[in-house]
Amino acid sequence: SSVKKILSEIKKLSKDEEKYSQFISQYNRALKEGVYQDYTNKESILELLRYKSTKTEIGKMTSLEAYKERANSEQKAIYYIVGENEKVLRNSPLLESYKKNDIEVLILDDKEIDEIITPAIGAYKEWEFKDITAVEPPKVEQSEEEKKEVETKFESITKKIKDKLGDAVKDVKVTNRLTDSPSCVTKDAADAQMAAMAHLFRQMGQAMPESAPILEINPEHEIVKKLNGCPDESTIEDVSWILLDQAKLSEGMEITDTVAFAKRLSRITAKAL
Repeated sequence: SSVKKILSEIKKLSKDEEKYSQFISQYNRALKEGVYQDYTNKESILELLRYKSTKTEIGKMTSLEAYKERANSEQKAIYYIVGENEKVLRNSPLLESYKKNDIEVLILDDKEIDEIITPAIGAYKEWEFKDITAVEPPKVEQSEEEKKEVETKFESITKKIKDKLGDAVKDVKVTNRLTDSPSCVTKDAADAQMAAMAHLFRQMGQAMPESAPILEINPEHEIVKKLNGCPDESTIEDVSWILLDQAKLSEGMEITDTVAFAKRLSRITAKAL
């Protein structure tokens, strides 16, 4: 009874945008924890949450209801990306196909809590939460025949890149989710579900091996086009690692060997001059 009364008062406060933004700046995280802990009042708390998104200015936030109202009639899902830095997330290559298709993505930059709680939410008013790093990109103007043709054309180089990178990647494949960037890293659905568990293990002081990402390359980018059919194996190896490390850096992830990255970049730059 007390919880419902408090939530009712917070809902009244939410009608005053200026005051509520001050409230949210202090208590948004507590509300997220409430979603995770209080299933009975889950829907009421979700209505009170506010999120940064690709369709809000820096410093502004949106409600889930407003997100739904802005979406097109065919969407039926709430897309999000999780990380530690708002600026990095807003410039992620993974957003390119969503921007192209005018699909809003929530920017969740409190990774410590968002990585655990958001997958556990499941859905808001029948709209499922979907992590864009673990789902297929929005539809693009490409038929199945065209997609297969591109995969066949770049089959040899994707295999070579996978061989060069070894266990550093789970897989390498061409993608139609990119427009300006040469590459990006994603994870499969199983790895996305394991992220929350990995965080809990770290909280208990136990190590859990990190899953290798999937490297996706843009067949329309000049770097990938030139790499396809390149006869120089050393160049293929250097560029393969640069594509992976560059994609990781774009997502705010750490790269395993910064010295090696710098050396590879220097070698490729020297060849280009």
